[in-house]
Amino acid sequence: MLSIHCPTHKSEVLLTERRIRSLRNTEHGIVMDVECYCGTHVTIRTGRKRYASEPAPSRDPVLAS
Repeated sequence: MLSIHCPTHKSEVLLTERRIRSLRNTEHGIVMDVECYCGTHVTIRTGRKRYASEPAPSRDPVLAS
């Protein structure tokens, strides 16, 4: 479950993970689009920013032997 501020309700709303519409990993952190029960779409930036000294995550999964 997650809590968001819904501008339509003008209050905090508790949502289940089923209300998450998309997750994107960006240079500025994780961007999450959620939809409130009333239909309002809210975009939230979370996580931490990746610094230039950190390597980019691998796109190829590493399989354990």
